[in-house]
Formats: sequence, structure tokens, C-alpha cells
Amino acid sequence: MKLVVLKERGSTFVLVFLVIFIVLFTVPLIYMLINVPEGRVFLVGFFIFFLLLMSLGAYALLKTRREYRRAENFASLVSFSESGIAFPEELEFETGTLEMKGYWVGSGRNRSYHVERKFIAEKRDRASGVSFPRAGFKVAVSPDGTGFVRAPAVRITDELYKNILLLFFTDEGEVRGSGTVAVATESDSAQINFRGDGKFIAGTVYSTLAKARRVKVALSVDGFEYEKIIEEGQSFEFRERMLPEEKVIMVGSYNTVSPRLLAGKIWRGTVVLGHGEFIIRGILDIRLRPDVKAEETFRVELEEEAEEEKEFEEGWGFT
Repeated sequence: MKLVVLKERGSTFVLVFLVIFIVLFTVPLIYMLINVPEGRVFLVGFFIFFLLLMSLGAYALLKTRREYRRAENFASLVSFSESGIAFPEELEFETGTLEMKGYWVGSGRNRSYHVERKFIAEKRDRASGVSFPRAGFKVAVSPDGTGFVRAPAVRITDELYKNILLLFFTDEGEVRGSGTVAVATESDSAQINFRGDGKFIAGTVYSTLAKARRVKVALSVDGFEYEKIIEEGQSFEFRERMLPEEKVIMVGSYNTVSPRLLAGKIWRGTVVLGHGEFIIRGILDIRLRPDVKAEETFRVELEEEAEEEKEFEEGWGFT
């Protein structure tokens, strides 16, 4: 079992840099206010606006750091095992599902990352621990944080640890399905034979290439604009794990957790992982032309999660 505390690196450095910047900017501005009478009203107004802006930024960083520390403190006090979590005392909490969607808005310097979060509570309880839920999850996130996460979760409601989240990612499940993806042009063709192999999607690629440089095999999810390239070449075999190597528990704060933070802490690159329906895609990479693609679907199944997975995807537009 692996424990991960969801904390973004570099927040301390950013805060220190912000404080130093404020000091370095303030000293010459005060000098100008004292020695340059002309335009003093404008300088005072600009100085106040600048301090207000920087103070808001510093406050936001301090608030975020506080949430990180709360998550770290909580993780240090509880006991984790393969079967679940033991709290240091009886706590009130909600069990349910956390759904998140991360996306970027704007472009260039005005580009900003946004997160939509929704915790669907199924039961409220008070206890000294909680069992590892036998429920499925689904993660599809690009390196820049674009994508979505759905996972069983516990949200603490006691005031001291209010809004601390526990996210559960099981290694249980099995890849189901088999088939063939055929992709071709007038001069190139490839056949991808795939099958479920326990926790892996595996298969073989045969190709005849003239203009195409290579064949790529990728994984994706409907509604997710990115692909995870798992193998490429001309004729080859592939095998990709669809579930974690071991159970994973992540601890974070509801106000700071995001797809970008979650994927960056434990999985690298584009992440396509979990239970439900997935896409396997064959791609002909042709010089100076758009890629030619074809695809089929397969499933990773955990008992009693299929209907719940379908409802989630319909509600969030990932069908």
C-alpha cells in the first residue's frame, strides 16, 4: 500500500520570492515619494494598489500552504494499512465519491488553470477508522493537468480536520475484451490485435508501411482530448498496465486537490488508468500529413461499479 500526501512543490520558494519582490519594490518607491513632490498623489495610489495586489497574492499562497500543512499533519497522525485507515480518535466523516475536472482558460500570460470539484456524499458516520472501499476509480489527465478524476473518497467533517480528503485507488480489477483495430491508407496498413491480460491491455501490431514512418498504439477516453502513446514502431508487441501496482491512498484538502496535483505526485506523463470503458487507438504516423487513426473499446471491470461508472460519464460528458 502506498500513501501520498497531495502537496505542491515550490510554494515556499514562491512566497519568499514574493516577499523579497515587495521589499525591493517598496524601498525605491518610498524614496520617490519623499524626494519627488510632482506626481505624489499618483505614486501613492499606485503604491497602495500594488501593495493590495501583492498582499492578496501572498494571502492566497499562505492559505494554500496552510491547507497543505493540515493534510500533512493529518497523515502523520493516522495509521494506514491494506485494509483501511485508523484515526487517532473518533471523527465524523462522509463517505462517497470525489469528481474533479481540470482545464485551462485563456492563452499566453492570461492562461489560468481551473478546477471543478464535486463530492457526492453517500453516507455520514462517526468512527475511529474507515475500511478501504472496494470501488472503482477512473483517471485521465494530461501532463498540464487537463482531464478528470473520479475516485472513492472520505471527507472529514470534524472542525479540526474539516475538508481533509482521503482518496482511494484500488489495484483490484481485470481488463476485459479483445479485438482488432485496422487502420489503413492507399499505401499503408496496420492491424492491432488486443486482449485483456489480467490488469494489463496487451497485444500485437503487424504493419505494411510505405509512406508512414511508424505505427503508434495509444489509450484514451471519450471526451479526453489527449492520448497516451504506449508503444510505437512497425511490427511489435505491447503491454500496458491499467491499474496501480498496489493500493494507493492520497491525503489532501478539498480546497487544493486537483487533477494536475494528483497526477504529478504519483503518475508521470499522460495518465489513463482505472475502471470502466477505455479506447485503444491505432495511429499511422505519416510524413507531412495528418495522422490516420482507427479505434476500438475495451473495459476494466470491478464488480458492482459498471452502472455507477456509466452515470458519472454521462453526467460529466465523458461517454
